[in-house]
Amino acid sequence: MAFNESTTIPHPPQRVFEGLISEDFQVSASEDFNATVDKFTVVPAQPTASDTVSVTIHRSVDGDKITDRLPSAVQRFVKGKINVEQSEAWSAASEDGSRDANLTIKVPVAKATGTATIKLSPTADGSGTTVETSGSLKSSIPLMGSKIAQMAEPQVGHLLTGLTKKLDAWLQQH
Repeated sequence: MAFNESTTIPHPPQRVFEGLISEDFQVSASEDFNATVDKFTVVPAQPTASDTVSVTIHRSVDGDKITDRLPSAVQRFVKGKINVEQSEAWSAASEDGSRDANLTIKVPVAKATGTATIKLSPTADGSGTTVETSGSLKSSIPLMGSKIAQMAEPQVGHLLTGLTKKLDAWLQQH
C-alpha cells in the first residue's frame, strides 16, 4: 500500500520551496506535532534556483505524548524519546519554477523507513503551487512490520498534506 496526496496553496513554487527548507518553518511545524528539531542543515546554505539542494532534519518526540494517537499495534514500540531522521534531495528549479524532491524518513525505534517524492508545480493559472506527495512506508519489525506499515501509510500521507497546510499559514505570516 502506498500514499498519494495532492493539495494546492496560493504561493509560487519558489516561495513554497523556500518555506519547506526554512529552519524556522520546520521548528514551528515540529512544535505543532510535539516534536523538537535537534539538527537542521541545508546544503548549499543559500541555494539559488539552479542549485540542487540537500536538507537534513533530525527530530525527536516524547513517545508518551503521542501514544494515544497511534494504532494499538504500534503503541508498545513508542516509549521514551523517539528519533525521526529526514533527508531530502531537491532538484534545481525548472524554467517554470517546478521542483522535485526525493524524501527519506527513518524512525529507528519502529524499524521503519518511509520514502516519498514531492513535486512542486505552478498551478495552470499561475496563482499558486500544487504540492503532490507520493510514497510508501516499510517496517522491518518481525511479524508486525507489514501491518504497522499498512496502518501508518495513510496517516503519513495525511500528515504531509497537513504540513503543506501549515506551510500555507506560515507563509502568510512571513
